[in-house]
Amino acid sequence: MKPSGADLNDDLTGEGGDERSSVDLDICAREPIQIPGAIQPHGALVVLRPADMTVIQASRNASDYFGEGVSLGKVAGGLLGSIAARLAEWHQSLEPVMQAHLADALQVTAHRAGPSIVVEAEKAPPGQLEGLFSKLRGFAQLLTAQPDIPGSLDASARFIADLTGFDRVLVYRFDEAWNGHVVAEAGNGNLPSYLDLRFPAADIPAQARALYASNRLRIIPDANYQAVPVEPVINPDTAGPLDLSQAQLRSVSPVHLEYMRNMGTAASMSVSILVDGRLWGLISCHSAAPHIVPVTIRDACDFIVQSLAMRIAALVHAEDAASRVALSRISGRLLASMSGSFGWVDGLVAISDDLLDQVGATGAAIVTDDRYLTAGEVPDEEQVRGIVEWLKEREDHEIVSTTSLSQHYPTAEAFAAEASGLIAIRISELYPSWLLWFRPEVVRTVQWGGDPHKVVHESGRIHPRRSFDAWREQVRLHARPWSAAELSAARDLRSAIVGIVLRKAEELAELSSELKRSNKELEAFSYSVSHDLRAPFRHIVGFAQLLRDRETGLDAKSQHYLQTISDSAIAPGGWSMIF
Repeated sequence: MKPSGADLNDDLTGEGGDERSSVDLDICAREPIQIPGAIQPHGALVVLRPADMTVIQASRNASDYFGEGVSLGKVAGGLLGSIAARLAEWHQSLEPVMQAHLADALQVTAHRAGPSIVVEAEKAPPGQLEGLFSKLRGFAQLLTAQPDIPGSLDASARFIADLTGFDRVLVYRFDEAWNGHVVAEAGNGNLPSYLDLRFPAADIPAQARALYASNRLRIIPDANYQAVPVEPVINPDTAGPLDLSQAQLRSVSPVHLEYMRNMGTAASMSVSILVDGRLWGLISCHSAAPHIVPVTIRDACDFIVQSLAMRIAALVHAEDAASRVALSRISGRLLASMSGSFGWVDGLVAISDDLLDQVGATGAAIVTDDRYLTAGEVPDEEQVRGIVEWLKEREDHEIVSTTSLSQHYPTAEAFAAEASGLIAIRISELYPSWLLWFRPEVVRTVQWGGDPHKVVHESGRIHPRRSFDAWREQVRLHARPWSAAELSAARDLRSAIVGIVLRKAEELAELSSELKRSNKELEAFSYSVSHDLRAPFRHIVGFAQLLRDRETGLDAKSQHYLQTISDSAIAPGGWSMIF
């Protein structure tokens, strides 16, 4: 699979994607795995109507676990009746799941599925709680002592391997395109190591990931099991198939079982790692032979993984907070420089190192109609202006980010060494101006668990791949991803620039208003002066004319003086110098 990344403006572009868009691959993704109509045989299931605790559906093996009190269409009796009595009170509470030990023989769980109550039972082996709480206390101390996420992942994988007895425990992390990456592993050598291998998103379809997010733990004790049907197939109260999304015993897809067998695993268990409500990854456990883990131990694993998820969240948030504090100091210096300069462009260029550090870029360019300024390593001016022209065609974004510019703007492949990663902010639409940051291409080699390009067809349906040997692929035209803190810093800088531009505009508007007021005052003064001097000038002209008419004997020079007086008095502006 050639990694393709997420769409532009996902803000954090993923490292990979699935190019296998054939209809065949969609078949698995559309499989209704939440309504299989059957369960795995290591337990039994009964569906009750809350109003009267009537049995409305049951797995075919229900009487093997609950006794003879399981009769379709009748009120639960016997052992199931005593369970139903407790469920009647629980059903009115807000708890989504109820658990109970019954005579150390069964472990029963119950959950709501629409209007119905789904009851599941598994055998409870004796002594499963011995020393468990002290082990969990030790794990809590161990986890707290880890300084970083890799250490926390390794410690959790080792602890779960020791607690459950699985041959191999993997920590499987999703990237932004939902490809998986094995980032930690603990094993006893019975199964091959998958550490650092990657698996395409198609291996865990979207509807399976949605189920993993809502139901944190799943177990398959034997990949060769024979499913036990739930009867009747249609729930009489809902007139539809029974939703087993939250059922621990839910029968899984035949494709998944084939996938397990192709991996050489006969048993598996996975626990979802949810960080801040989002599916971050999985703890995935495998054994070469069938292997059952009791409910209590599974619950302990769920607790361990939830603790791990909180640890991951805490470390991520702490790192993000530290990064934001550091970037905020840079933002402060940039803001001060812009505020103290004639314009924002000059302020940014004055401290170009801080401009690059603001988002961890290796190059930056400021592009306006009449200016082009750069810092660090950037493409040439024609190439940068080409990027700007491409950006102008995008009408819906004030900030654009990607870690693989050439995927969206193919021309960029020619200058990937300077600009595979891009953050671009639009400062103004009226007067086009852009600030762009760049990161170079990072060429790396990725190991996949088998060739992800291969699709196996047989009898008209798709099969999971059969090879999981390491398959290497060189990834090009991708830059190091932008972090959430860096993207936030870019947005903050844009807001600061826009604020400065608006403030300058307000200052210019205020100055313009002041000039208009001064001009009006000058016009009024000019009119007043003109009005006040008009009569004296008329008198000057008039008396000069009378003198000229009366004194006919004046010499030529005296006549010239009188004429100059008259001409000056009626000249534009009413003023002249007489020499």
